[in-house]
Amino acid sequence: MISVEGLTVEFNATPLFEDVGYVINKKDRIALVGKNGAGKSTMLKILAGMQTPTRGVVATPKDVTIGYLPQVMILSDSRTVMEEAELAFEHIFRLQADLERMNQQLAERTDYESEEYHQLIDRFTHENDRFLMMGGTNFQAEIERT
Repeated sequence: MISVEGLTVEFNATPLFEDVGYVINKKDRIALVGKNGAGKSTMLKILAGMQTPTRGVVATPKDVTIGYLPQVMILSDSRTVMEEAELAFEHIFRLQADLERMNQQLAERTDYESEEYHQLIDRFTHENDRFLMMGGTNFQAEIERT
């Protein structure tokens, strides 16, 4: 059980929140909701012991560990957010490139009666169906939405 009593946080004598108290029991599941600047991250940092309140007490049992994942991560990767999101759809990019290559082959070939040509048509049809089933026509919108 985590107990919070009389928690107050002030910045330059301006209160962020005042005299907050609550108890978190072992099986509780909690959502912390509020507008930007309401003090949600500050509250979590105080619970995790990363920040001290202006006043008040947070009592945590010795056998309880509180983890905190910051909302702003420090990344060492060189990819943009869009490039990172596109990685989730890499298999669709590969399939799209394969379809374009097969389509080009179909356009250039003239051996319409050959077994190889018909196999290429069958493969193209099968792969195109897969592409459509995976949402290939709207994956770019999914990336942008992500």
